[in-house]
Amino acid sequence: MKCPLCKTPSLDATVLAPDLEGCICGECNGVWIARTKYDAWRKRLPKDIPETASDAEFSVNDTRVAKICPQCGHLLLPYRVGHGLAFSIDYCGACGGVWCDRNEWDAIKARNLHDNLHDIVSAHWQNAVRRADVDAAVEQTYRRVLGDAYDKAAEVREWLRNEPRRSTLLAYLSDTQRPE
Repeated sequence: MKCPLCKTPSLDATVLAPDLEGCICGECNGVWIARTKYDAWRKRLPKDIPETASDAEFSVNDTRVAKICPQCGHLLLPYRVGHGLAFSIDYCGACGGVWCDRNEWDAIKARNLHDNLHDIVSAHWQNAVRRADVDAAVEQTYRRVLGDAYDKAAEVREWLRNEPRRSTLLAYLSDTQRPE
């Protein structure tokens, strides 16, 4: 198998997690995970691994070039990981294998998302990633427009979320007909 990124002649076997073997490129340190090996590993897991918030910093080399599957020769398509990780993994829709550029696998593993590769490429996961992007953009817009008042507004909003009289309070605050 050739590396989909740097086209080196061979990928070397490596252990990616206990009982999970993959292939690594000695040139770019990218990682190939065959779907059959991944599925077999996944079946051996006693349960889902809970996601964690990792403080580990990884210098990820998320390349945005078209890549060819080293296993079957089809085009690899990028799928955003999300969940605090700002890169994409490359997935082969034909054989189901996954390519991770340098340190992407390590970052995914540090967040305990490595048992979710099959979910990351799902429509549900990708929709959630897009929704999170939209939510972050909206929040950034509020922060920019409100300026110094943003922190206070966020505090009031959080307080209102848990307030049982929320509807009445919102009606009061928006009532422009009442004298001051």
